[in-house]
Amino acid sequence: MARATSGGYETVMKSIRNTYVMQPEQAIGILAENAKKGFALASAAAVKAIAKLHHPDIVPTLLELYEWCEADPGRRDKACDIRLAIAETLGDIGTAYAIDTLCRAVRTVQIGRLGPTPEDLAIPLRAAAAIALAKVDGNCLYELSLLLFDHEPDTPASPLTAPHVKAPVRQAAAQAIGILGDMGGVPLLAVKLKFSGEEVPEVLAECLESLIAMRPPYLMEIVKPYLHGKNEYIAAIAALSLAENMGTEVLDILCETLEQVHGEAKEAVVIAISVIRGSGIRQILYDFLSHKDVFVRRGAVKGIKTYLDDDVKARLQEMSENDSDKVVRAEAAIQN
Repeated sequence: MARATSGGYETVMKSIRNTYVMQPEQAIGILAENAKKGFALASAAAVKAIAKLHHPDIVPTLLELYEWCEADPGRRDKACDIRLAIAETLGDIGTAYAIDTLCRAVRTVQIGRLGPTPEDLAIPLRAAAAIALAKVDGNCLYELSLLLFDHEPDTPASPLTAPHVKAPVRQAAAQAIGILGDMGGVPLLAVKLKFSGEEVPEVLAECLESLIAMRPPYLMEIVKPYLHGKNEYIAAIAALSLAENMGTEVLDILCETLEQVHGEAKEAVVIAISVIRGSGIRQILYDFLSHKDVFVRRGAVKGIKTYLDDDVKARLQEMSENDSDKVVRAEAAIQN
């Protein structure tokens, strides 16, 4: 592989740009060669450019390029950048011909050094491949389940950092299960949420979003502990996802939740309520503008922007001048 220099990078990018005015049958080979030149950004650009060509060999070219990287990954694709770009692109194209390649991708572990210590450089690749696989293979639940419960790092990690090492892969697996829409994934998400152990908030939040979108009959039994829990980030994600997916069905639950949570989680719940479309939402938000809790008022000021009638504008004008909280005053002035 060519040595990566700034001048070489510019040359490669120029060559990629030149293909934009070429016929597809001429451009595709040049782009494939440029993807092999050793520049991560240029390789990704070449892959994306290949995907935009109107040519029957797009998918075979991408699959061949992936195999080329796999043949000598430590030298040809040390940080897995090329394969990551290919996996994302294959998912976007939506071709079943990519299934075998993506199944290999979700199991790829590549230990190397980009810094002082060894690390698994394939974590972003596995995460991207999980999403892509869900888009092209309706029978990939088994592969996703392995990723969802994969906690043990492949390189040394302290007890404090270990839960975070593979978290991006587990988060992507949870999202991919939601994309897949296979109801067989519901118990997997439910178990992950019910017995969360030391799972990181980002993974739990993604599990909640996917589970809510799939709407199993026992949904609220699983969601309520997170909705009313102490983690404001997860409570906010749960509230917003419920509002987006279930609308007025969860209005009473969200209003109840408002009395259970604290701080910024209150603001998030009010914003979630504002997402719901219904005849009574405007009045609820208007009443919240006078709420004693500053976080409720902050959420109401942001959420009521879709109901800017004369009464609301007058109330926001008053709040921009007189509210005791400077954040509310500033937000009211912006919305008005």
